[in-house]
Amino acid sequence: MKKRINNVFLLLLFITVGLLVTVVLKQDVKNDIPLSIERIDNLNRELEVSKNKIKVNNEIIEKLNLEIEEKEKLTDEEYLKEFLNEEIYRLEILSAEKNLKGKGIIIELNDASDEAFAYSKLGIIHDIDILILLNELRAIGVDAISINDVRVCADSEIECLGPTVRIDNISKATPFIIRVLGDSEKLYAGMTDKNSYLHLLESVYKINVKIYKWDNVQIPKRIRRGK
Repeated sequence: MKKRINNVFLLLLFITVGLLVTVVLKQDVKNDIPLSIERIDNLNRELEVSKNKIKVNNEIIEKLNLEIEEKEKLTDEEYLKEFLNEEIYRLEILSAEKNLKGKGIIIELNDASDEAFAYSKLGIIHDIDILILLNELRAIGVDAISINDVRVCADSEIECLGPTVRIDNISKATPFIIRVLGDSEKLYAGMTDKNSYLHLLESVYKINVKIYKWDNVQIPKRIRRGK
């Protein structure tokens, strides 16, 4: 009887231990699931960070390659020649110490011949008219300008003296021939636009205006004041 009780006791003990082990194992399995999902999320985040780093590195590499290409161009003889010629031309424009020629436009201005304006101040070209036209031309983009073969620079003085206009102490009378070096298409389009000041002079004040594109516009070097 005692032996049977012991056997039953052992059996119950084994059953209890077995149940405890099963519960523990099930609990471990349940705990493993969220740990695996969390790890996957971490890996995904790390992957995105890596992708971003690769993208940034590719952009840096591309930028460096472009810089290398630009520097390699500097060793190219033709590129250097073109670059130097452009710089020389730019300095010649700024200094105004050399005659220039190239494509551009020519504008001819003369006082009004219409009877209603011919004998009034409205039909006469003034210094302010010249200044406004010069500002419009420069806004479009020019390389060089001359008026009646006098080079006009950024610091040139233009003033009206009776029937003449004085440019850097050199008096010039009508007709005024304005030669402009630059993009002839853009300059012509800008000056013939219905909103341009040139169109106003012609349509309202009856100033005689002629404008045309020219392939060989010649601009003289600057004549210094007092010479």
